[in-house]
Amino acid sequence: MKNTYLLKTENARRLYEDHARNLPIIDFHNHISVADIAKDRRFENLTELWLSPDPYKHRLMRICGVAEHYITGDAAPFEKFEKYCEIFPHLAGNPVYDWSRMELFRVFGIEEAPSRETARRIYDKAGEMLQSAEFSNNAILARFRVEYQSPVASITDDLSFFDGKRVAPSLRGDNLLLPTPSFLAGLGRDMSDLEDYITALTPRLDAFHRAGCRFADHALDAGFRCLADDGQNDARFVQLLKGETLSSTDSMRLSTEILKRLGGEYAKRGWALLLHLDAKRKTSPRLLELAGPAGGYAAVGGSFDSAAVCDLLGAMEAGGGLPDTVLFPLNLQDQAPLAVMQGSFSQDGIASKVQLGPAWWWCDHALGIRNTLSCIASFGVLSGFIGMTTDSRSILSFVRHDYFRRLLCSFIDEQNEQAEWEMTPAVQGELVRKICYQNAIDKIRRNEK
Repeated sequence: MKNTYLLKTENARRLYEDHARNLPIIDFHNHISVADIAKDRRFENLTELWLSPDPYKHRLMRICGVAEHYITGDAAPFEKFEKYCEIFPHLAGNPVYDWSRMELFRVFGIEEAPSRETARRIYDKAGEMLQSAEFSNNAILARFRVEYQSPVASITDDLSFFDGKRVAPSLRGDNLLLPTPSFLAGLGRDMSDLEDYITALTPRLDAFHRAGCRFADHALDAGFRCLADDGQNDARFVQLLKGETLSSTDSMRLSTEILKRLGGEYAKRGWALLLHLDAKRKTSPRLLELAGPAGGYAAVGGSFDSAAVCDLLGAMEAGGGLPDTVLFPLNLQDQAPLAVMQGSFSQDGIASKVQLGPAWWWCDHALGIRNTLSCIASFGVLSGFIGMTTDSRSILSFVRHDYFRRLLCSFIDEQNEQAEWEMTPAVQGELVRKICYQNAIDKIRRNEK
């Protein structure tokens, strides 16, 4: 790929080369395998590294009519790779088309675009390289200059693989909001109300903090409502202890209260709360059975109720327990109202207490990233933006930081010229560095205090 990819002007190229290109990566939320990092996994072939862990590619194969046998089935590794290469020339316009080329070029130096004709050459060349220790899991991460990454972990997971510095856990807290009887029994404490439950979670939260955790992630899926405490949540919690099923309204009311209390615990520890909004996870029962819950077939739930988010954050704030919060809407039309929300919640001495997060999932393409930057600049403070994270299962997805940085440099250059920002080159460079690196690392370091 050309070095000028996405960099249309001389000044955009200067910003990228002088200020963005060589910055270390801070990736504060992903689904990378910590076990692969701990054992420095070696990959047998390109399919194992490049295709198998990437549901983005799987989704496009399905859209193009490729049989599931060649996606998650038992086809031979090269057969799967070849099928992806066959459809690749037809994927132009989708960000995966660009990311795929970037991944091959950045890691393996392969400039040929995948196709039926090039599949064998690409597969064999990369396969030969993968036999070298220079292309182990951690060696590939080193090529991306990953300074800090935070893969998700559930509250009961083994944390021994995390070193607390370069690799620290991000708490995935979805299973905490409506706990099952077996989960509650596994906490090893007698419980009779919500206060007992939070007390039982405290040692694990402390263990996460010692392991370097500074982020907690919760998904508020389509249909979320923030329902005020009506004094009956302890009784609802007892119903869960007994294994009884709650109504949808009771479930929402109880999970809201638990999330509010957890927000207070996160705030005590100086963690940031990541709220991923509006995924429609239940779509195809067939694909759920074939590919599992992370198979790449979830959808956008529709426009999210920003008032519900406001009510939740307001309730946390009123209770003195609002952590730094990053909002990840899955629908582009929700970015503007949520960017405005940044001005509604603040704390003395804390920049961007609540902010719109990086373009996420179905939004992390050029259109979504530019829209995110425009919304933050128009309705918030762009210089406080926390920047990019991959939210991915593939270590090759770290190319998305480079993708983002190129788009950011072009955006700043365009706005400086077209909107007449009249920023000096030095100020433009400072803005690039803050967004690509400094804001995220400052948040992590501040939360270490």
